[in-house]
Amino acid sequence: MWAAKEAGDGYRSGTGTDPASPKSRMAATMRHFVDHIEFAPAIIFPCYQRWREPDPSEGASIYPACQNLLLAARDLGYGGVMTVWHRPVETALRTALHMPDDVVIAATIPLGRPLGRHGTVRRRPLAEVVFEDRWKHTATWAADPPGTRVTAGRPA
Repeated sequence: MWAAKEAGDGYRSGTGTDPASPKSRMAATMRHFVDHIEFAPAIIFPCYQRWREPDPSEGASIYPACQNLLLAARDLGYGGVMTVWHRPVETALRTALHMPDDVVIAATIPLGRPLGRHGTVRRRPLAEVVFEDRWKHTATWAADPPGTRVTAGRPA
Protein backbone atom coordinates (compact mmCIF):
# COMPACT_ATOMS: atom_id res chain seq x y z
CA MET A 1 0.00 0.00 0.00
CA TRP A 2 2.76 2.46 0.94
CA ALA A 3 4.93 1.79 -2.13
CA ALA A 4 2.13 2.69 -4.52
CA LYS A 5 1.56 6.04 -2.77
CA GLU A 6 5.22 6.76 -2.24
CA ALA A 7 6.26 6.92 -5.87
CA GLY A 8 4.32 10.03 -6.81
CA ASP A 9 3.52 11.75 -3.55
CA GLY A 10 6.31 14.34 -3.49
CA TYR A 11 8.09 13.08 -0.38
CA ARG A 12 11.20 12.37 -2.46
CA SER A 13 11.48 15.86 -3.92
CA GLY A 14 11.72 19.46 -2.74
CA THR A 15 11.85 19.75 1.04
CA GLY A 16 11.23 15.99 1.25
CA THR A 17 14.89 15.43 0.41
CA ASP A 18 16.01 17.30 3.56
CA PRO A 19 15.88 14.80 6.48
CA ALA A 20 15.30 17.69 8.93
CA SER A 21 12.30 19.13 7.09
CA PRO A 22 8.77 18.68 8.45
CA LYS A 23 7.82 16.94 5.19
CA SER A 24 10.65 14.42 5.49
CA ARG A 25 10.00 13.85 9.21
CA MET A 26 6.31 13.22 8.46
CA ALA A 27 7.24 10.69 5.76
CA ALA A 28 9.57 8.88 8.20
CA THR A 29 6.86 8.87 10.86
CA MET A 30 4.32 7.39 8.43
CA ARG A 31 6.82 4.78 7.26
CA HIS A 32 7.54 3.74 10.87
CA PHE A 33 3.82 3.56 11.62
CA VAL A 34 3.15 1.34 8.61
CA ASP A 35 6.12 -0.90 9.38
CA HIS A 36 5.15 -1.36 13.05
CA ILE A 37 1.34 -1.45 13.04
CA GLU A 38 1.36 -4.89 14.67
CA PHE A 39 2.80 -3.34 17.85
CA ALA A 40 -0.13 -0.95 18.39
CA PRO A 41 -1.47 -1.64 21.90
CA ALA A 42 -5.06 -1.31 20.70
CA ILE A 43 -6.71 -1.50 17.31
CA ILE A 44 -10.33 -0.46 17.36
CA PHE A 45 -12.86 -1.41 14.69
CA PRO A 46 -15.81 0.98 15.05
CA CYS A 47 -18.90 -0.77 13.69
CA TYR A 48 -22.55 -0.05 13.07
CA GLN A 49 -25.50 -2.19 12.16
CA ARG A 50 -26.97 -1.60 8.74
CA TRP A 51 -30.78 -1.41 8.78
CA ARG A 52 -31.31 -0.53 5.12
CA GLU A 53 -29.55 -0.62 1.77
CA PRO A 54 -26.04 0.96 1.69
CA ASP A 55 -26.16 4.75 1.50
CA PRO A 56 -23.35 7.34 1.20
CA SER A 57 -24.47 9.03 4.43
CA GLU A 58 -24.70 5.89 6.55
CA GLY A 59 -21.41 6.57 8.34
CA ALA A 60 -22.76 9.87 9.68
CA SER A 61 -23.64 8.20 12.97
CA ILE A 62 -20.27 6.56 13.63
CA TYR A 63 -17.67 9.03 12.32
CA PRO A 64 -18.34 11.71 14.96
CA ALA A 65 -17.80 9.00 17.60
CA CYS A 66 -14.49 8.09 15.92
CA GLN A 67 -13.42 11.74 16.02
CA ASN A 68 -14.36 11.99 19.69
CA LEU A 69 -12.34 8.85 20.43
CA LEU A 70 -9.28 10.32 18.70
CA LEU A 71 -9.66 13.69 20.46
CA ALA A 72 -10.01 12.01 23.86
CA ALA A 73 -7.01 9.77 23.15
CA ARG A 74 -4.88 12.77 22.22
CA ASP A 75 -5.95 14.60 25.36
CA LEU A 76 -4.72 11.59 27.37
CA GLY A 77 -1.38 11.54 25.53
CA TYR A 78 -2.17 8.75 23.07
CA GLY A 79 -1.82 8.86 19.32
CA GLY A 80 -4.23 7.39 16.84
CA VAL A 81 -5.39 7.61 13.29
CA MET A 82 -8.54 6.62 11.45
CA THR A 83 -7.78 4.34 8.49
CA VAL A 84 -9.53 1.74 6.36
CA TRP A 85 -6.73 -0.81 6.62
CA HIS A 86 -9.28 -3.52 7.38
CA ARG A 87 -10.61 -3.45 3.82
CA PRO A 88 -8.07 -5.81 2.17
CA VAL A 89 -8.58 -8.42 4.91
CA GLU A 90 -12.20 -7.67 5.80
CA THR A 91 -13.55 -11.10 4.86
CA ALA A 92 -11.02 -12.91 7.07
CA LEU A 93 -11.49 -10.35 9.86
CA ARG A 94 -15.27 -10.72 9.79
CA THR A 95 -14.90 -14.51 9.94
CA ALA A 96 -12.40 -14.37 12.82
CA LEU A 97 -14.67 -12.03 14.80
CA HIS A 98 -17.90 -13.93 13.95
CA MET A 99 -19.50 -10.74 12.67
CA PRO A 100 -23.04 -10.82 11.29
CA ASP A 101 -23.54 -9.72 7.68
CA ASP A 102 -25.53 -6.62 8.62
CA VAL A 103 -22.69 -5.13 10.72
CA VAL A 104 -20.38 -2.71 8.91
CA ILE A 105 -16.75 -2.12 9.91
CA ALA A 106 -16.51 1.65 9.47
CA ALA A 107 -12.80 2.12 10.16
CA THR A 108 -9.58 0.80 11.67
CA ILE A 109 -8.22 2.97 14.49
CA PRO A 110 -4.84 1.97 15.96
CA LEU A 111 -4.09 3.68 19.29
CA GLY A 112 -0.90 3.90 21.31
CA ARG A 113 1.69 6.17 22.86
CA PRO A 114 3.64 8.16 20.27
CA LEU A 115 7.39 7.58 20.20
CA GLY A 116 8.05 11.32 20.18
CA ARG A 117 5.71 14.08 21.14
CA HIS A 118 2.50 15.24 19.56
CA GLY A 119 3.54 18.83 19.02
CA THR A 120 1.18 21.71 18.53
CA VAL A 121 -1.91 21.07 16.44
CA ARG A 122 -1.92 23.11 13.25
CA ARG A 123 -4.58 23.39 10.61
CA ARG A 124 -5.47 25.27 7.47
CA PRO A 125 -6.57 28.88 8.04
CA LEU A 126 -10.37 29.06 8.22
CA ALA A 127 -10.44 31.57 5.34
CA GLU A 128 -9.05 28.80 3.09
CA VAL A 129 -11.59 26.14 4.03
CA VAL A 130 -14.83 27.82 5.16
CA PHE A 131 -16.92 29.48 2.46
CA GLU A 132 -20.29 31.20 2.47
CA ASP A 133 -22.93 31.24 -0.29
CA ARG A 134 -20.52 30.00 -2.98
CA TRP A 135 -17.17 28.28 -3.45
CA LYS A 136 -14.10 30.38 -2.59
CA HIS A 137 -16.24 33.18 -1.08
CA THR A 138 -14.68 33.57 2.36
CA ALA A 139 -17.06 33.47 5.29
CA THR A 140 -16.14 36.58 7.25
CA TRP A 141 -17.73 35.18 10.43
CA ALA A 142 -15.33 32.19 10.39
CA ALA A 143 -12.25 33.81 11.93
CA ASP A 144 -9.27 32.03 13.46
CA PRO A 145 -9.05 32.58 17.22
CA PRO A 146 -6.02 34.60 18.39
CA GLY A 147 -2.93 32.41 18.71
CA THR A 148 -4.15 29.72 16.29
CA ARG A 149 -1.26 27.89 14.64
CA VAL A 150 -1.91 27.32 10.97
CA THR A 151 -0.07 25.46 8.24
CA ALA A 152 1.48 27.24 5.30
CA GLY A 153 -0.83 27.94 2.40
CA ARG A 154 -0.99 25.50 -0.46
CA PRO A 155 0.75 26.39 -3.71
CA ALA A 156 -1.50 28.09 -6.24
